[in-house]
Amino acid sequence: MFAKFPGRTTLLRSLFTGAPRQVSAGTRIFWPGESARHLFFLASGMVKLTDVSPGGDEIIVRLYRPGEIFGERCFQQGAQTCCATALSDSDVLAISARHVIEHVRTQPDTLLELLGELSGRLTDTDAELQAFVSETVVVRLGTTLLALATASEHAPEWLDLPHGLRHEEFAQMLGVRRETVSRAFAHLRNLGVVATARGSIRVHRVAMQRFLSGDDRAGRTSQRSMTSEPAMMGS
Repeated sequence: MFAKFPGRTTLLRSLFTGAPRQVSAGTRIFWPGESARHLFFLASGMVKLTDVSPGGDEIIVRLYRPGEIFGERCFQQGAQTCCATALSDSDVLAISARHVIEHVRTQPDTLLELLGELSGRLTDTDAELQAFVSETVVVRLGTTLLALATASEHAPEWLDLPHGLRHEEFAQMLGVRRETVSRAFAHLRNLGVVATARGSIRVHRVAMQRFLSGDDRAGRTSQRSMTSEPAMMGS
């Protein structure tokens, strides 16, 4: 009965009884503002979860494939904030939040599977958010480095940062994790706008200004347009 979901446990599927509802492509399964009362299981097809940007554009928040559940806001006893739409002809099953709770009270394995599925989504969302924040932090970090840097006596095109500043301090300045700052530094080094060695940090003034202006934001900084890095990088 559950062979169509290879590699996935049948425990979540076992929550849903009865015949699936056949949903045609383009059909709305739930709308924003609608009372969130049911958890859904996608037996076949594909469903998209969408939101609306401040500019009025539709944004795909998540895509659901066969064997996945959606509509977990039913456990918050509130209203849906997004729209669920069938991208293709789909088979969808539904169960009320109340019946889910009644079932898992006596089925701890199913409860663990449900919690694992939902916590996995939180992990995925956190990873996506960190990736987005990292891109933003690269620009914020570059601006901060230029503001803190002073002219170097050895290479006029390179600016020196005060000694002793660590990634932890930059993370506190920017209000993000240290790991996020480390990834931002790595990106700036790859672009050639920052050089580090033995705890010292240098910034290539012209290249950093070009990057912050957007000319090299995509990471295509031409090394031929830059003077060579200071000798400290080769040690």
